[in-house]
Amino acid sequence: MYEETEEIDLVSLFFTVLHKYRQILAVAMICAVLGGVLGVYKYSRSRADAEQTVEQEYEQAMTEYHDLQVQREAAVNSFKLQLKQNEAEQERSEYDIEHAQEYISKSVLNSLDPYKVSMSTAIYCISTGYKIQPGMTYQDPDYTGAVLSAYSSLLTDHSAVSEIAQQFNMEERYLSELINVQVDPETHLLTISIYAQTEDTSRAILDAVMERFGQLRSTIASTVAPHTVKQVSVSTSTTVQSWLRDTQRSSDDNITALQTRMTELQNAHDVLEENLADAQQALSDLQQPQRPATGGSSAVKYAVLGFLLGGVAAAGIAVVRFLTAGKVYSAQELHRTTGLAVLGALAVPCTKKLRGLDKQINKWERRPDGSTDGEILHLIAATILNRAPEANRILVTGDVDDAQLSALAQALQAADALQGRTVTAAPSILRSAATVSQVVQADAIVLAADCRSTRYTSIRTQDEQIRDLGKKILGCVVYE
Repeated sequence: MYEETEEIDLVSLFFTVLHKYRQILAVAMICAVLGGVLGVYKYSRSRADAEQTVEQEYEQAMTEYHDLQVQREAAVNSFKLQLKQNEAEQERSEYDIEHAQEYISKSVLNSLDPYKVSMSTAIYCISTGYKIQPGMTYQDPDYTGAVLSAYSSLLTDHSAVSEIAQQFNMEERYLSELINVQVDPETHLLTISIYAQTEDTSRAILDAVMERFGQLRSTIASTVAPHTVKQVSVSTSTTVQSWLRDTQRSSDDNITALQTRMTELQNAHDVLEENLADAQQALSDLQQPQRPATGGSSAVKYAVLGFLLGGVAAAGIAVVRFLTAGKVYSAQELHRTTGLAVLGALAVPCTKKLRGLDKQINKWERRPDGSTDGEILHLIAATILNRAPEANRILVTGDVDDAQLSALAQALQAADALQGRTVTAAPSILRSAATVSQVVQADAIVLAADCRSTRYTSIRTQDEQIRDLGKKILGCVVYE
């Protein structure tokens, strides 16, 4: 069960109001016009003709003052945004430098002398006894390639490399760089190459990999196809590896480039801080024009007051609607509020058509614009495969439009990562009884949500009903 929270995301609230800028400006302008009309009415009753000229000059001064104020406030906000982006880029650069330095200092492959690399090699010939039957229209399948691929995959997977890494007191990611397994479907040869600082070390690691190779034979024979294995050769030598030299240079060049980038970002940060200070000083130095002592009422005052009150009222309505609607605001908010994993965020059709300021606001908010939807769909498919590698039947459901669900299911089905698996779409379990049986039959369930219509209460209810059926939502795809 979920616990309701009273927490309000002020950033989401700000952007919600910002997205309503047209309505807010329209209401503000209407109120400004009404206020101005009221001001003119009062002014016409309380001012003489001689005073009208002075008041008009004051109104012009006030208009210029507000225009200049808006310009300088916009400059301040722009510099603040640029500073925030600069600081985020510096954090990313620091992270990249730290991990690049860690890799250079700990990587065994990076520490090898490229002109004196100890390499141990073992070559095996794999045969399944496959023969073509003369005169037969249909031939038995040849599983030799599948057997070779199985050996290559299982010799370099996490389980194998992790076990060997423990034997040599080495981190798995650095040991995996020293192991190279190649297969040749034409000759049915499988070659295992080990790189190390000394021949004794390379041979010791090769012996451990060969032992693992022997352990895999019965498993692959029973799951893929029976086969025979012949050891062609085992050798150890000291060689020159030019690709290793290039790799090490590339690592050093990467560190240098990251450090240069960090210096440039810091210099840009200093300039931005100076520009921000100047813009803030210019804003504070701005002086509001003084009203002439005519004793009358000003239309500008009422227009400005109406504009401000209208803008505040419209913004207040937008805030109230945000607080009471309960709709999913973004992928990040969905994860924070419900605890469900987010597989990816896609752009809704109307977002792709945005132009001008609307598009810029979405860019500031880092909402997807549709340009990377294809890549995101492939990433979602790969994530599903990684989190549920055994799932053959994948169900996409949610309280979004049926056509939208079907399109998402078809896109995932077409992804390379989910080839050979079945991806289907079903309406929300809250409005379709048929979905219940589809949920029970599915191996993995993906929930779709649309920020235009989906509510958090609906997400929670769907998750609870799916859990009651003994299933768990693998993650959510959010249309922002």
